Amino acid sequence: MSLARTAGATSREQPAPSILRTALPPLTGSRILALEWLLRLATAGTFIGHGAYGAFMRKPGWYGFFDALGVSPATVDSHHLMRWVGGVEMVLGVLALVALVPALLLVMVVWKLGTEFVWYPLHGLPAWEFVERWGNYTAPLALLLLRGWPTSLAGWFRLRPARAERGA
Repeated sequence: MSLARTAGATSREQPAPSILRTALPPLTGSRILALEWLLRLATAGTFIGHGAYGAFMRKPGWYGFFDALGVSPATVDSHHLMRWVGGVEMVLGVLALVALVPALLLVMVVWKLGTEFVWYPLHGLPAWEFVERWGNYTAPLALLLLRGWPTSLAGWFRLRPARAERGA
């Protein structure tokens, strides 16, 4: 067993319990690319799937969300708001697959957080509804962080290819 010493330490460090030890391979370019595509698919699936509820299924529960925002069912129907909101979500999902722009990913995170707050607390559902939907906004956030947080205003609007295509 190897003993690690820190500067000025006089006692031996104990090894981590076996359950905490991992043998994860390093994040190579191909593994990062695979992780990026998994996050892209998760993000796209969330947005396309949720958008389809409104655009095609006109899920009755959505009326309550619009009502929490002060929009009556008659207005929702007369302006086809379910179809529009669902369609926008579906377009965002497709864009997660084909055109990753950092600003778009940030908009997706903010959109999902905002729409989830319509569930809780505005719609009066338990806080667990927010927790249950955690992956809806953390997948695009993780994708944004994996691709690198832009350091300039122009960087937020630059279309960037996948990491492997950039030589990362």
